[in-house]
Amino acid sequence: MISNLGAMRVENVKENLIFSLDVWPETGVSCDFALSPSVILPYLTAGEEDLGEVPNILTSLRGHLDLQLAGKRLLVKGNFAVKTEMMCSRCLSNFIGKVGDTIDEVVELGRGETLSPDEDPESFIAVRDGKFDLSPLIAELFWLSWPVRAICRPDCKGLCPGCGANLNDGTCLCHETKVTRH
Repeated sequence: MISNLGAMRVENVKENLIFSLDVWPETGVSCDFALSPSVILPYLTAGEEDLGEVPNILTSLRGHLDLQLAGKRLLVKGNFAVKTEMMCSRCLSNFIGKVGDTIDEVVELGRGETLSPDEDPESFIAVRDGKFDLSPLIAELFWLSWPVRAICRPDCKGLCPGCGANLNDGTCLCHETKVTRH
């Protein structure tokens, strides 16, 4: 489905992921969404953990969700994709890349902000005034999908270990010097 994200009609796209349990249909909820970077970034910078440098998100995070309620559990299936600025692990150049993934999660819906001892805080979403927000979950899944080693292109030559020149731009001076000495 990620390939169809660009074809979503704007009028059918949900711009937030706040859902009301008061009007929950028995068949569940299915929706396309587009979250602006301003919705996602606060979740990437909040908390005590140092998550590293916050990515430069260039487009709305777009995707599709199918939600099914089963007691206190919410089954979340779907996908998402977003364009971001990344740094290549080989040549250290910035490039525009795409981060996307499928979603297949089960989360506990709980009243208020406190957890009971048997609830797993990693899969808990608070329900306040009959509503819950899936934005923190999507932000977490985005962050978990971030590549450990982003590569600008499959044939990236990286940096010269001798002088540090970007070998994608041509041969470096130290390589030419070594070649002419032989």
